[in-house]
Amino acid sequence: MTSRRLIRIKVLQLLYAFGKKENPTLAEIERDLLKSMSKSSDLYYETLLLLTEIRRKAYLKIDAARNRRLASDIDLNPNTRFITNPIFDIIEKNKRFQNYINNNLISWNDDQETVLYFYNKLQEWPEYQQYMHRKEVTFEQHKQLVIDFFANIIIQDDLFFQTMEEKSIFWNDDFELVLSIVHKTLWHLQAHLNEDDNIFYPIYKPEEDTEFGRTLIRKTYNEYDKNVQLIDKFTYNWELERISDMDKLIMSCAISELKHFPSIPVKVTLDEYIEISKTYSSPKSGAFINGVLDKTVALLKDNGEIIKSGRGLLDEIEV
Repeated sequence: MTSRRLIRIKVLQLLYAFGKKENPTLAEIERDLLKSMSKSSDLYYETLLLLTEIRRKAYLKIDAARNRRLASDIDLNPNTRFITNPIFDIIEKNKRFQNYINNNLISWNDDQETVLYFYNKLQEWPEYQQYMHRKEVTFEQHKQLVIDFFANIIIQDDLFFQTMEEKSIFWNDDFELVLSIVHKTLWHLQAHLNEDDNIFYPIYKPEEDTEFGRTLIRKTYNEYDKNVQLIDKFTYNWELERISDMDKLIMSCAISELKHFPSIPVKVTLDEYIEISKTYSSPKSGAFINGVLDKTVALLKDNGEIIKSGRGLLDEIEV
C-alpha cells in the first residue's frame, strides 16, 4: 500500500461517515482527515516503542533476579545479550524519537500486560534461544534478531492488532503501510549512528500528501451531486437509488481526482479506486465501477475536463 492510497481510503471513509450525519461541515471533515493522518505517525512510533519496552521488560526481569535474597549464580551473572542489543539503543536514544514520544504522549504504561505477553513469547522463541547462545554476534545478527522478532512474532499475533485498535480507532486501515515502514526503518539501521541522526521515515510527505488529501476531500465534497448526475448517465440498467452509497462515493472521488490532479495518470486513478472497491465495497463492485468510470473518462476527455500534464502524461494511452 502507498501513502496516497491510504489517504484515498481515509477520504472515502470520512465522507461516508459524515454523509450519515445531519448538517456536516467541510471544516469538520478536513479536521478529522488531518487528525487521522497524524495518527498514522503515532502508530509508527508506538510500534517502535513497543520493541524498546520489551527490551526494558527483559532488563527489569534481570534486575529483579539479581536482587533476590537467594540469588543463584545465573541470577547474578545473567546473559545480557538481548538487553545490550545495539538496535534498541539506536532507537531509544535518538533525539527525534524521544521528542516525538514525549510531545505526543506515546506510551505503553497502560499496556504492560501486552509488553509482558510478547516478552514471554520472546523467551519461548527458538530463534531467540539460538541468538542468546551464540559465541559471538555481529551487528547485522543483532539487527536480524529484532527484525525477525518484529516480523515473525509481534505482527503475526492478533493481540498486537487488538491492542493497537483499542489505542486508536484511526489505525484500522494504517497497519499495512505503517508496519512496512517500521520494517524498512529497522532494516536500514547501521552501526555507529548517533542520537542526532534522522533514522526515521515519514508516513506521508508533509506538504504534498496533506495538500493532496485536502484538495481531494474538498473537491469530492463540493462536487458530489454533480458527479452523481454524471454517473447516472452510464448506469443504464440500474436505478441510481439501487447503487450503494459507497460505490457512488468511490466513483465520485475518482471523478474529482481525474479532473483536479493533472499530474496523476488516468490509469493510476482508475486502478487505485477499483482496487479500493475490492476491500471497501461488494465483490461485484469492481467490475461495475470500472465500466462506469471508463465511459465517464471518455466523456470528460471529450469535454476537456480531464487535462493531464507532466512527463509521460501528454501522450497517455486512452482508457
